[in-house]
Amino acid sequence: MKDPKKLISILIVMCLGWFPSAAQFPARNPSINDTLQSVRVSADHRVTFSFFAPKATEVTVGGDFTLGAPAAKLIKSENGVWSYTTNTIPPDSYTYNFSIDGINTLDGKSPNMRENPNSLFNFFDMPSPETDFMALKNVPHGRVESVIYHSNTLNAERRMHVYLPPNFENIKEKLPVLYLLHGGGDNDISWTSAGKINLVLDNLYADGKLKNMIVVMPSGHTNAKGNSMGAGPANDPFCQDFLNDIVPFVEKIYPVSKKREDRAISGFSMGGIQTLNLALWHPEMFGYVFPMGTGFFPQVIKEIEENQPQVLKNPAINQFKVLFIGRGVDDNLTKANNKAMLDLFDKYGIKYKFKEVTGAHSFVFGRRFLYQTFPMMFQ
Repeated sequence: MKDPKKLISILIVMCLGWFPSAAQFPARNPSINDTLQSVRVSADHRVTFSFFAPKATEVTVGGDFTLGAPAAKLIKSENGVWSYTTNTIPPDSYTYNFSIDGINTLDGKSPNMRENPNSLFNFFDMPSPETDFMALKNVPHGRVESVIYHSNTLNAERRMHVYLPPNFENIKEKLPVLYLLHGGGDNDISWTSAGKINLVLDNLYADGKLKNMIVVMPSGHTNAKGNSMGAGPANDPFCQDFLNDIVPFVEKIYPVSKKREDRAISGFSMGGIQTLNLALWHPEMFGYVFPMGTGFFPQVIKEIEENQPQVLKNPAINQFKVLFIGRGVDDNLTKANNKAMLDLFDKYGIKYKFKEVTGAHSFVFGRRFLYQTFPMMFQ
């Protein structure tokens, strides 16, 4: 055909002919799931969870909103919606996930997701004056960067998240750095997703309570063999990665001070043990140490005393500007180990501060502990 315009018109008509009109599609009957709210927070601080699963035989919901109690069973209604309403719970931000006939299921109706290496959780917020310290406000915000680095130790590409303070671009001097380590089952993004630590920092900066600092949040899990809860950094591939790759990378890429008094480390649970293993075995590196919700296991304490007592006798440990250990008031998971570890420190004359803070073994405690301790850093 010589007329290209006619050819194009014919092709368009032919193509359109392959697609049925909207009238040819069968109408879909609306489902109650279309408008279902999976999480409803009431004014009296109760929470109702709902999930549409008409063919399920059991649905449960768990998370840190249970305050340490087992997952709750939902009740099925005739329309296929399962529901459960909590008792009154303290205002906060809480994680949750549904289990459908034993299979953990992400809540697709919620945009709030906590990314974990082994499972996925959602979270919901229950705002109140008590949670103002972690609220999203109209204040200058820091910037959170997702950074890939190469670990020679692990022969792998690894990820970390880095919080840069508000107005970072206009800061000229070298900045102190905090290395913030997550707990077991979390990863490098957890502190700034469900943890909301970036918002806590933003609000503290807005209130004039913080010195400018960079916060580095690496990934504490590795695929290498080792024991992240053992005695000393030699047992833990992450600690080797931290010493050999993470710190040199951060000091090369970011304008951070290399002075001991300008370097802090803090960690929760597994990250708390990693914090202790790095700080006690390398006290020359850190000025500020903040382990949270953690404690050496009995066999680890025995191993340290029998095989590495010189570590606990190192006078450099008592040269930390601050060694502050925190635990959740309702954290029964680590209570015994935490107490045994403090007794060990007392035995060897290691100076520390200790405080119990609201919460159990979760971000509910971790956020509050960091809110109280961030202003202590680099003073």
